[in-house]
Amino acid sequence: MPYSQATDLSVPFLLPHLSLRGRLVRLQNVSTTIIGQHDYPYAVAKILAELLATGATLAGLLKYEGIFTLQTKSDGPIKLAVLDVTNQGHMRGYTQLKSNEIKQNISFAELFGQGYLAFTVDQVTKGDRYQGIVTLNHESLASSIEHYFDQSEQLESRICIFSERTHEDIWKSGVLLLQEMPSKRVDEEAWSHAEALLNTLSSQEFLDFSIPYKTLLTNLFHEAGVTIFEPLHLKAQCRCSKERIRVFLDTLSPTEIESLLENGQLKMTCEFCNHHYTFDRKDLMTVH
Repeated sequence: MPYSQATDLSVPFLLPHLSLRGRLVRLQNVSTTIIGQHDYPYAVAKILAELLATGATLAGLLKYEGIFTLQTKSDGPIKLAVLDVTNQGHMRGYTQLKSNEIKQNISFAELFGQGYLAFTVDQVTKGDRYQGIVTLNHESLASSIEHYFDQSEQLESRICIFSERTHEDIWKSGVLLLQEMPSKRVDEEAWSHAEALLNTLSSQEFLDFSIPYKTLLTNLFHEAGVTIFEPLHLKAQCRCSKERIRVFLDTLSPTEIESLLENGQLKMTCEFCNHHYTFDRKDLMTVH
């Protein structure tokens, strides 16, 4: 498997002997690109890498044509984090901070304080909308996700989330999720066996992307009769454009636009990818 095909993917699989379904996500180019678009403190970059992998995992559990959005809002140093995934696997994300003075070893609870995590699916073709919400008052992101599925979906789940920054400033992150199928309850013995298998997996092994994902899953779950399906390839791609901003500007009155001008220009920056757009007065005259 070429190395370029070993990362930035979401892989569904089944463990039929344990009546479990699963999802493996590996991010490298996606996480490195998105994090590199902003100057985040280490702890914030690390949690954003994990949120990106988590968002790709949750999106992969759903069948949709549109956009899956994961958002956190809290009173902690990270007051807002937003990422989204299209059904084609295009991803983007960013955070808003109260301060850049964040210690490197800050805990998950300290980063978020009191708040919530929400995920939303907007079906572009059908116009349907689905939303799930879970509080962030847990010891980890994994605990928050497991709590949501247990309480809101009545689906027992186990999720492992890993991330690291290499010496080359490459951000790797990934998720391994196991979940009972909606139509079949998994007994305690099966879960104990699945958890024992997960406990053998180290962060170092999981984030060694030179190991093909099929090899990793087969070695880990060979006793459970693992069936691996084709992956969805993921890509860092923002949807901002000058044309989209023009559509927004068309909703403003001439007076409102005039109030935004500075030295005859209107400057806007995409919060996701940090790309700067400049409109001069001539551009703005064509909007109205």
